[in-house]
Amino acid sequence: MLIIPWQMKQKISLLIAGCILTVIALAFIQGYFIYNTYLLRARNADGAITQKLLKLETTGKLDSINTVWMKNTSLFIDRYKKNEAGKKDYVKLINKISDSLSAIVEKHISKKGIYGNYDVSYANYVTSIIVHDPKTAKNDTLFNGKMALYSNNAQADEETQASQSTWRSDTSEFMRDTTNQKIYNFEVVSKRFYSIPNWKKEVLLKMSGLLIFSVLLFIFVVLLFYLSIKSLITQKKNADIKADFINNITHEFQTPLAALDIAVKTLTRKEGELDAQSYRNTLAIIDRQNQRMQKLFSQVTQASVAATGTEAGNIRIVEHNEVAGTVNDFSLSHPGVSINCVINDGAVIKIDPFHLNTILLNLLDNAVKYGADSIIVSIEGKGQGFELSVKDNGKGIAAKEQAAIFEKFYRAEKGNIHNTKGLGLGLYYIQQIVNAYKGTVKVESSEGKGSVFTIIIPAL
Repeated sequence: MLIIPWQMKQKISLLIAGCILTVIALAFIQGYFIYNTYLLRARNADGAITQKLLKLETTGKLDSINTVWMKNTSLFIDRYKKNEAGKKDYVKLINKISDSLSAIVEKHISKKGIYGNYDVSYANYVTSIIVHDPKTAKNDTLFNGKMALYSNNAQADEETQASQSTWRSDTSEFMRDTTNQKIYNFEVVSKRFYSIPNWKKEVLLKMSGLLIFSVLLFIFVVLLFYLSIKSLITQKKNADIKADFINNITHEFQTPLAALDIAVKTLTRKEGELDAQSYRNTLAIIDRQNQRMQKLFSQVTQASVAATGTEAGNIRIVEHNEVAGTVNDFSLSHPGVSINCVINDGAVIKIDPFHLNTILLNLLDNAVKYGADSIIVSIEGKGQGFELSVKDNGKGIAAKEQAAIFEKFYRAEKGNIHNTKGLGLGLYYIQQIVNAYKGTVKVESSEGKGSVFTIIIPAL
């Protein structure tokens, strides 16, 4: 768990928000360019297909087909003007010849041969036929709508117009009577359409390389932002840990150094004036402060060694009276604290004695440092292993800090001034030892209500 000052949290939050907005903006820009690329490719394909179809129409490959429906239409108009056929008969006529014409078109147009892999459907429709009478100057609409003359795909939809042509009958022999006078003329409008059912699929398939590259680039940018922010937070955390460690260790060494200075000056200046008891007391002060400094140095050294992990050492069954002795020794140095040790008769405590003592003393020392005056130590069997529990009535640990207390150098109270002494290594050692035995350690605590540390060491 990472504990970061409020100001730093605010800066990091702003940085994350900025990165998120940048990523969103990048996604929109990238999407915009991809969409425009899609439209450009679609327009290019549309133009290319239209040119292919125009070339098909102008090279004469469809002339024989067009001649059939045009001749039939011209003959029908003549019959229509002679009142030998009605408008509905023209629809029947075209429907009759449409299938045969479509079968011929299939031979000229391959579904996947017009342009790339596009499945092109091509169709020609008659959209209007107007017959004009020169004598009365009136127009007669023979047909108005959209009727297929021929098509290579009857199921085509979403059609796009490719071309349009108008056929006028000014030179038709059927327009004149026996005196060579104009009887009528006509105008036939036909339109060619094409459709591509697999349009989007083929365009996207042709863009697959660009799409994959864009997705990978986007993922890379997001990952880059994530790693940058993570690195920034880690660097800030390490800087805070280093600064806090320097402040802590400076504070911790001030007391023994000051005491040593006073004791040495006392011995130097007043050696002849001291009685035996005062002399022994001064030496005792020097000895205690020397041991305290050695302990501090040892903790720092152990922290460096423990970075690679602690290993299970001289494992043996620890007798119950050994555990009780360790607790009693600690109790003697803290007469104001009530410590009750309860060990279940059936508990088999199999562990390196040094590791067990380290766990016990660190938990007891922590409890006393943080205000406990009543501690209960209990050990009971847990399968083939054992469970160690230390309960105190100290000031407790805030929920937000409980996941961080096992980190190296972490202390609930930070800065250069502390109400409690230490380097923030005790619980870190405990976590390393428990990991070496593949055990578990957990804490239950709330502010003002004390703490309960529970350690389970499985069978070894």
